[in-house]
Amino acid sequence: RTSVFERDRFTCQWCKQVGGRLEADHIKPFSLFPDLRLDINNGRTLCVECHKKTDTYLSKLFSVYLKKHPELSYA
Repeated sequence: RTSVFERDRFTCQWCKQVGGRLEADHIKPFSLFPDLRLDINNGRTLCVECHKKTDTYLSKLFSVYLKKHPELSYA
């Protein structure tokens, strides 16, 4: 998490907010890609508001992300 923030210079990668309430977002979902959980290249710094807009934020993982990527479904 800290490595992602440092790499991104504590700046939201979408809206460019510097500092404030930042979160380390997993680009490929944490639950579906366990081998990428600690991979810095699968992370990006987002402010809370931008993080909420991602396809993988909380419950949207199943309603949005998996509809776009049916091959990853837990059938």
